[in-house]
Amino acid sequence: MKTPRLTAIASGKGGTGKTFLAINLAHALAREGERVLLCDADLGLSNTGVHLGLSEAGDLPALLSGKRALSHCVTRITTGRRGLFDLLAAPAGSGSLADADEPTLRFLASELRFASGYDRVLLDLGAGVDTIVQSLALAADELVLLLTPDPASLTDAYALAKLVARRGARTPSLVVNMTSSDSEGRRTADALIAAARNFLKISPEYLGCIPRDPQVCEAVRHQAALIAAQSCAPAARAISLLGEKLHSRLQPIAKLAASIR
Repeated sequence: MKTPRLTAIASGKGGTGKTFLAINLAHALAREGERVLLCDADLGLSNTGVHLGLSEAGDLPALLSGKRALSHCVTRITTGRRGLFDLLAAPAGSGSLADADEPTLRFLASELRFASGYDRVLLDLGAGVDTIVQSLALAADELVLLLTPDPASLTDAYALAKLVARRGARTPSLVVNMTSSDSEGRRTADALIAAARNFLKISPEYLGCIPRDPQVCEAVRHQAALIAAQSCAPAARAISLLGEKLHSRLQPIAKLAASIR
């Protein structure tokens, strides 16, 4: 049975643009032909639906309580008549899942791991380094760690990388947001990579950067995905490239699965 690839998106602190990246990456991967489920796994402060201007963003509490199956707990995100990806989230601002315990997190990870009909599940994790973030990061097949050139963001991203590395998580890939140039993105990533190699004995991969772009604020203000509203915007083009890179990783896996069958 084919299972989806679980890709967790995390950051060491708030304000890095993590949910913005998750939403737009879901669009980018859908355009690559992937069947995508975006799970808002910020269980304390779910806000993906708000970012998309939705009154209904799925029913994650019903899934976790066992009242409804996953297929009945998602909301389809569309552009015109075209379905793009599915969204699974808790009601915005409810905080109802903030104290989720370890058995609940294991149940969620299992439901997503065996979610039928998807090529990929994107997990938009909460900001910070709490137990929920670490547990879901450990359950993922790959971890995308988002940071900005802000020194505090770099420090907190390293702290998260250290915590999950000690618990056996896969080595994260790095994306730097809100950069003034490609070189600034590279320098920021290199600083974290050097620290991780020296002290954690891991070598994170640099996926790329997303430039600071005034059209991002406009898209957020209008509760729309940038990549759908302004596909030629610099930040949208950068996320499309990130989507291509992540999508390319699925190809060897798909070929291996086909050879086994």
